[in-house]
Amino acid sequence: MVNIAARVSSLSVLGILVCTLLGGSAASAGEASLSVLGLEPAAGAPDSVAAAVTEALRQRVTSSGMFRLAQGRDLVEVKLIFSCPDEAPPCMTQAAQSIGASKLVFGSVQPVGTDAFIVTIKLLDAERGVVESWISEQISKAQATPVGLRAPVQKWFATLTGQALPGTLKIVGGVVGAAVLLDGVQAGLLGSDGLMVAGIAGGQHQITVGKAGYEKWERNVTLASGATERLQVQLKPIENPSEQAQAEPIPAPVGLGGSTPGPAPEPPNQGSRVGAWALLGLGIVGVGLGGYSSYRVTSINSNLDQYRRFPCASNSSQLCDNKGVAKGPLDATYLSYVESQKSAGDNWSKVQWVGYGVGGALIVTSAVLFYRGYFAKPDDNTASGETSGKIVLLPSVGRGNVGALAFVGF
Repeated sequence: MVNIAARVSSLSVLGILVCTLLGGSAASAGEASLSVLGLEPAAGAPDSVAAAVTEALRQRVTSSGMFRLAQGRDLVEVKLIFSCPDEAPPCMTQAAQSIGASKLVFGSVQPVGTDAFIVTIKLLDAERGVVESWISEQISKAQATPVGLRAPVQKWFATLTGQALPGTLKIVGGVVGAAVLLDGVQAGLLGSDGLMVAGIAGGQHQITVGKAGYEKWERNVTLASGATERLQVQLKPIENPSEQAQAEPIPAPVGLGGSTPGPAPEPPNQGSRVGAWALLGLGIVGVGLGGYSSYRVTSINSNLDQYRRFPCASNSSQLCDNKGVAKGPLDATYLSYVESQKSAGDNWSKVQWVGYGVGGALIVTSAVLFYRGYFAKPDDNTASGETSGKIVLLPSVGRGNVGALAFVGF
């Protein structure tokens, strides 16, 4: 008896790679591979909600840099193939090993009334065969969207993996143009509404604020995981000019904090304009290639539907096709055809990763160049004493995935 229930997965990874690029993560992709199974919608829960949570989890895994995202399947399909009605760890471990994942995320979505859902998610360690952690939280119907799920999924993933969430510092007051240093490294300049510094690791940090003609202001702050701290800055003018020379200087861009005027603003960067159009064209070609590959993957899946076999609902000892019609096991000829189609689907899926990944990287990079070439004011580029932005685009190749990483410096 042959049981064929495998389906070539068609993933939409453009949003995933864009998040990775904007995060500037030069992650080594982590040695551990993690697969997110499509969450199972309980009776009364829309499939769209389970699919939205699943996709948000997969995007979070990719953007975290902690794991390599392995091929995903639907939990219902895995339970059918491996006979796991109760999601027992030994059976789910076997499923994880079959798709080459060292860790497995799976769960379900259950309705609560008409306007809420309970999301239950578990993290399985396939090497030890145990469920490491799990969460069960309620979300509203309004949150069950890609945008509304970003914050909950970030918290769920941090809870499951033990990852600390980055914090944020809101620095207000002081003097406009004063330089802000975070642990000795310049983090920005105070504006009329202060300065927001995000993506700070939890723990103790030293904040220093200073400007020529004012006494240096220093504080130590302990930032909790995922917390936002607000600091009120007060800079006192130096009354005795002789004390100015003795005061420890605070790094500040020329022309904002000191008496030396800054260099004359440069005209818009013509090179950025040329590069923006060139990268945009290449990016559109890459995304188009990804879209064509997605079509081929979908076409192959559709062709394979007639060869799938499942236990018949009326008689589990017999096999039925996807329409419920009793069929016999596939012979060697059909099996060979199915395997060749699956191999072709896997190849097109890899091309899809390359097309969407490289195309998305080029489009994002071109957007930065468009801004610098057409919209950035002279103050944005030169008043802070910084040189024009540096963009480095590097290919990224790992086990089972191909893409690109872009490092953008402003």
